[in-house]
Amino acid sequence: MKIGFPNNPRKEINNEIKWIGDNGFNFIDLFLEPDKGELGEVNIKEVKSQLDYYGLERVGHTAWYLPIGSSLKALRVCAVEIFKQYLDAFVELGCDKVTIHSNWPPSTMFSADEGVKFQTESLQSILSYAGEAGVKILFEPLGTVHDHAHNIDRLLALNGELYFHADIGHLNIFGREPVEYLSRYKDKLKHVHLHDNNGIDDLHLPIGAGNIDWDHLINVLKSFYDGTITLEIFSGDKEYVLYSRKILLDKWNRND
Repeated sequence: MKIGFPNNPRKEINNEIKWIGDNGFNFIDLFLEPDKGELGEVNIKEVKSQLDYYGLERVGHTAWYLPIGSSLKALRVCAVEIFKQYLDAFVELGCDKVTIHSNWPPSTMFSADEGVKFQTESLQSILSYAGEAGVKILFEPLGTVHDHAHNIDRLLALNGELYFHADIGHLNIFGREPVEYLSRYKDKLKHVHLHDNNGIDDLHLPIGAGNIDWDHLINVLKSFYDGTITLEIFSGDKEYVLYSRKILLDKWNRND
């Protein structure tokens, strides 16, 4: 198991990398998105050099609001082209896994079936491009009302080269049980985000600050997974991040 932390794309990326490297994380979950992480604002060669200096592995992460499922076809096409530009940057940076997020058209006018169709059109183009570059694309459900198992099943079935990114906080809202999703998609699971919440809102709290049963979840997860885990904890005080890492390691290494 490898533990990572994301850069805050609203802050200077060099300072973010330094904190992640100085604090001994195994990898960076590299958020390339506006504003400080936007293409054109980032010196890719300089970032790669700094990541290499700290010996940080890297997982790519694109903007969660990229409209690959928009009801406007022109907007979907544009979103795909933007994703490809970022994918090129991630390849240059040495990422072999890149996250893309679910995106649904407005449910007041369009059905979930149409949302699956729209996203699949975009994903097919993205997967073909990524395959040529040797990059795995990871699908992260955002935790909307549409991001339930039935729709995820359909998207994974229609896009055979698509892998699963389990965001535990997202899988803990709308009455869902994260462990059920981990078990359901364990054969497709390539990356995990850990953070806590109250089961209602996507709060990105430290481990133990919400209602998730972490003992049970970690016991189940470690029974079949030993890959990258990002502490996607949003706090102005990074001590909560370091404490969450300690909790994760203690629970992971405990013999039950």
